[in-house]
Order: sequence, then structure tokens, then C-alpha cells
Amino acid sequence: MPATPIKNDLFAGENIYSIILCGGSGTRLWPLSRKQRPKQFLALGGTDDTLLQTSIDRVKNISPQKKRWIVTSVEQEGLAKEQTLNNVAKIISEPQPRNTAPAVALAAWQLMQQDPDSVMLVLSSDHSIQNVRSFEQTVSDAVQLAKQNLFVTVGIQPTHPATGFGYIEWGLPLDRSAQILPAAKFNETPQDAVGYSVRSFREKPNQAAAEQFIRTGKYLWNAGIFVWKTRTFWNAFSHIQPEMAKIIENMTPATISEDYAKLDSQPIDIAFIEQTSHVACVPALFDWNDVGSWSAVRECFEQDNNGNSISGDAYVSDTKNSVIHSSGPFVATIGVENLVVVATPDAILVMPTSRSQDVKKVIAHLESQNRKQLL
Repeated sequence: MPATPIKNDLFAGENIYSIILCGGSGTRLWPLSRKQRPKQFLALGGTDDTLLQTSIDRVKNISPQKKRWIVTSVEQEGLAKEQTLNNVAKIISEPQPRNTAPAVALAAWQLMQQDPDSVMLVLSSDHSIQNVRSFEQTVSDAVQLAKQNLFVTVGIQPTHPATGFGYIEWGLPLDRSAQILPAAKFNETPQDAVGYSVRSFREKPNQAAAEQFIRTGKYLWNAGIFVWKTRTFWNAFSHIQPEMAKIIENMTPATISEDYAKLDSQPIDIAFIEQTSHVACVPALFDWNDVGSWSAVRECFEQDNNGNSISGDAYVSDTKNSVIHSSGPFVATIGVENLVVVATPDAILVMPTSRSQDVKKVIAHLESQNRKQLL
């Protein structure tokens, strides 16, 4: 879908709160990512800013400082404050992690008390997004549909049949007023479409199903980026998840720890988005990656002339398409390709980039022995 012209005043007059979720544990980038310092608090690829700091900077033209909120865990609250300084207005701390549905609902209820006529932009703190101006244009398109009382999700054009993402099946093209475009345009890419209706959601498929989704050309990855009117969301959420909504509405500072533990641990997609029919999808105009593995780190961040992502005290010779990261000892590589080498003061990881997902085996081993290398 061609991008509409990007203007400098995309969000002039808009009342958008950016709700940034940063309570995840992020063990897939072990040994650098730990329970006490998960990936959203890390600076990767030789950059100075962490993923969280980059996420906040990304929304600076969308939401002023007073309309930027963070939702994190009690254990990570101090780290979040340290990294955000004066760049956000509010940090909401969950007493314990309960997945994204309670986190989003808690933020929405508090926003209902403060500014119920606002629009919420919900996004993750640990994703890599290139082309910030294109990201802003995508959000602007999503806001226009959200103002028509739709719940809008952002879809990513798949680059391969991934089995680790949810998929969105898109339907009829919608204009900025959320009206379906004329039937004559259904078989072409309409110039006036800013989004599409959603036919279905498919949770993480097996390999065969993912390959079929790619072949149809009708599916997008679900990026976990959502836009909706705060009041419209809370009214619908209260209907779909009445028990969760009631608990949140009745929470007090004295009871929040006990009450929050009663909430079902569910992602917002399953608890809400997939249970309402008023959903639209806006295809992303930007490059996106969830930075879910060390191989993704190489794809997302700056590389040298040989395709290497190098950070820390390292020397490479005749090394290609590799990730070399040290926050501990000096690391040297000679004559290797497609390798991940990550060194910290207490652990070293070495593996082919093609085996990046197998870090979970190391995590399982460390958990079984209650090792301090997880902390």
C-alpha cells in the first residue's frame, strides 16, 4: 500500500498517550539479558541508547512528555526510572507480571480517570523499528481509524513463514473514515486505503500453516502495536472481560498487590482483540523486528563491511556474518562465519547464528540448577 505524503504536523491537535510496555523478562538474549536486566534495558549493536530509550524517543512527535507512560514490574521500576529520567510522565508498576492484558487494562483504567477522551497508542519497549517517519505515518493512519471507534492493530509484511508470531488475515480496504472502499477497487491496491478490516487472527501456526499464510498474500504478522480511543476501549473491555475490569476498577493502593494476583495472565490479543469484531489493521510502512534472538541483533543493528555486528572489547579477523559482543573479557575471532559469541563477566555463549533459538535450552538447564547466571 503506497504511503500517503508525510507531513510535519501529523499529530497536531491530537490527544494521544503512548503506553509503553516494558515488563518482560527477555531471556532469549542470554547471557547479556538477565532477569534483573532484560533486553529492553540493554543497549545493543554498539549503540548508546537502550531499546527502551529508543522506544521513548520514537514517540516524541506523537505524544509530548506529559502523555508518555510506562508499564513495568515492581522489580524493574528502579531501572525504568533510571533510564527514562524526565522523558516520561508516569511509570505504572505491576505487583507481579500478569501478561499484557492486565498491564494494558491497568493503564487504560488510570487513563480513564485522567483523560477519558484520549487515544491510546500501545507498544512494546523491546522492538527494533527503522524509518521513524514511516512509523509516525502508520500511527497517524491508525489514529484516523481509531477515531471511528475501531480497535486498530499494526500488521507487518512477513519476510518468511515464521512460527513464533501471530498472524492477521486482512480483509476489505478502508478509507480514513473507516468506510469500505468501492468493490471495483477490491482487486487492486487502493490509493485511498489507510487500513483493512480484519477477517481473522491466527495464533502461532505450525510450519505448514505459516507457509500457506505466506502463499495467500493475505496475512500479516501481529506486531503488538495497538491504537484505540480510551473510552471506547474501556467500555468494550469491561463487556468482554467483566471480572478483570471490575477487579481493576476496585483496586486501591492498599489492595493492589492482592487484587492484581487475582487477574488472569493473558495477552491482550487473546483476552480482547480477538474477541471483538470492531477491529481494523494498518499495514506497517516501516521495518520491524522483535529482536527475539542473537541472529536478529545482527539483522537490526549496524554491521561492518563483512556483515558482523561487533560490540565491546573484541578483535575480529577473517570473520563474516557474525555477532561478537563482550561486556566482559576480551574476545577474538579468526576465520569464522555465521557465529554468535557473547561474553559477560560470568558466562560465555558460542553457537551458530542458525541455532539462536536454542538459547532456551541453556535457560532451562540453568533454571533446573537454580544458577546465578540467570539473575
